[in-house]
Amino acid sequence: MEQTAGLGKQAEVWVDGRLFVVCDGLSTREKRCPPGILENVRFTYVTDEPVAWDVAARCNPARRRNIDNVRDWSYVGFGRVLSVMPVEIDFGILTMEDPNWSTDESLVGKYVRISIDRLEIVPAIEDELDYE
Repeated sequence: MEQTAGLGKQAEVWVDGRLFVVCDGLSTREKRCPPGILENVRFTYVTDEPVAWDVAARCNPARRRNIDNVRDWSYVGFGRVLSVMPVEIDFGILTMEDPNWSTDESLVGKYVRISIDRLEIVPAIEDELDYE
């Protein structure tokens, strides 16, 4: 964690030398997450529109795996589908579950383009984090 404005607000985190702007899902209402190395966290994202998987699969013909910043915590993700139920996508630097489910096994191995309206960092476990 580089810095945060607090729970549900903008934060900056480093991943393998790359700075990401994300929504802070780690801080508590009482205390901001301190700067430093984070453990037991994961990245998730929100998409405002449901994904049309056939369209997503046609929109990455170059077979890219990357996450490009659009503005603030909005990104465009280019990646390869690893599994369905849930849909897991390898974006290169990050692997995340897509919030839109599919049972279509033919998606596995396809390269897709996904609009990420809000990239978030959250605990990897359901327990609340304690910063004492």
